[in-house]
Amino acid sequence: MAGRVDVSIDGGVAVVTLASPGKLNAVSVAMWQELARVFGEIGDAESLRVVVIRGAGGNFAAGADIEEFDRVRHDPSSGRQYHIETIGNALAAIDRCPVPLIAAIEGVCVGGGLEIASLCDIRLAADTARFGVPIGRLGFPLALPELVPLLRLVGPAVAAEMLLESRILSAEEAEVRRLVTRVVPAASFETELQLCIAHIAAGSPLAARQNKANIRRFQSRGLDYTQHELDESFAFLDSHDYHEGVRAFLAKRPPNFLGK
Repeated sequence: MAGRVDVSIDGGVAVVTLASPGKLNAVSVAMWQELARVFGEIGDAESLRVVVIRGAGGNFAAGADIEEFDRVRHDPSSGRQYHIETIGNALAAIDRCPVPLIAAIEGVCVGGGLEIASLCDIRLAADTARFGVPIGRLGFPLALPELVPLLRLVGPAVAAEMLLESRILSAEEAEVRRLVTRVVPAASFETELQLCIAHIAAGSPLAARQNKANIRRFQSRGLDYTQHELDESFAFLDSHDYHEGVRAFLAKRPPNFLGK
């Protein structure tokens, strides 16, 4: 059965599920292309408050589909197209998503799967999850654009450990290395995931998107900002969400945030 990307939307929550039966959700070319399309649309959906990325059947994703390599990356030219266009477009679409992203990680999360998870804002992992980029055993390095999110997340020392040793890390080891946000028992994973979703969804979508954008800006450019950016950062004071949040707090009632 061919791999697919399933999308469900309930209220302000979208769940994007990687599904490749029998392959631990290895991501095929068609799935990379579908991810680019899906996240292009999600980025324009103002009603969304949270996006969850997960895998079907108890695993996140076992990287790219190696069975396709002879066809899609058999020489430098095809390899460049595969990594820069096929994978690169998908990762760029995920990275550009303004909505808070949760990676719900169970089981295997390696290679391309880890690249996807690295782009999420929160990585919630079951204590049975495993992480790695063991591509050295397959005879190739990590493509430059795909290395950037990993370096941004864990730094050069941990990236070198994972790539040079081809180590597979336990969830506990991944948490110590700040590869994941937090680890929870597998038995209570779904409960913890729903709590995480609820906490984000209960807040102002406007504030959440702006906080995410600010964090990403400082990650990519350092901690400097322009006078214009500083001035723009106070535009929220004219928003519905700000005034609604303060009024609701003073009235001791739940706020009705609209994201504007």
